[in-house]
Amino acid sequence: MYSENVKDSFYINVNLPADYTANKNKYPVVFLLDANLYFDIVAAILDKYSEVGLAPSVILVGIGYKDFTAMDSLRNRDDTYPIAIPEYEMSVSGGADRFLSFIDKELVPAIDSMYRTDTAKRTLMGHSLGGYFTSYALLQNLSGKSVSINNYIAASPSLHYNNYYLLDQFKKIDHHKKDNIQMYITYGGPELNESSNQPDVLKQLSEVLGKKIFFKADVYSGLDHMDTQVPTFIKGLQLMLTGNE
Repeated sequence: MYSENVKDSFYINVNLPADYTANKNKYPVVFLLDANLYFDIVAAILDKYSEVGLAPSVILVGIGYKDFTAMDSLRNRDDTYPIAIPEYEMSVSGGADRFLSFIDKELVPAIDSMYRTDTAKRTLMGHSLGGYFTSYALLQNLSGKSVSINNYIAASPSLHYNNYYLLDQFKKIDHHKKDNIQMYITYGGPELNESSNQPDVLKQLSEVLGKKIFFKADVYSGLDHMDTQVPTFIKGLQLMLTGNE
């Protein structure tokens, strides 16, 4: 799918619920970042879990790139904002505003036009830099700049990016409460203990976002950075779409 906002093409995968053709129901839509890596496994788990009532039936939309090599570099472009400080040595960065415009103004309307979607239950979820972008999208929503998505699931988000830029931005927005917005964020225990210099991100986010939205954070004590994504995605969807923790 070519994006006028990003001026590049994305590879979109869609997994429909098993009972989609058997009824006329509308279904929640889940937008999954880094689909090259996560789409197949998340789709398979959701299919099996929904079959036995452990997960909601959803339309899963994976946003990916031509291949893993492209994903490795272009996610730096699409998932970050603002442009990276020099120490990160990113050749391209800072395009999250354009990527979000693609999702909001191009992809969401396209999915709504092709499938029976519950427009009140859209979820965005990502891991690491994808978790950073998910948090950035939430910030834009709370700032009144993006309203198409109301559920946000961030696994081990790279909130240290640009010296905790997003954390500072969250502290600057007003305290108007939005009851229809939800966020679930997780980290692995070992990654939180890697640096004694980092702020208590979860505590600060809870203090700020807990006043504005439904906010829940978990620490998976036995998991590291590259282990949190799938458990976070599944538990987040269970929490937000079924009310089960």
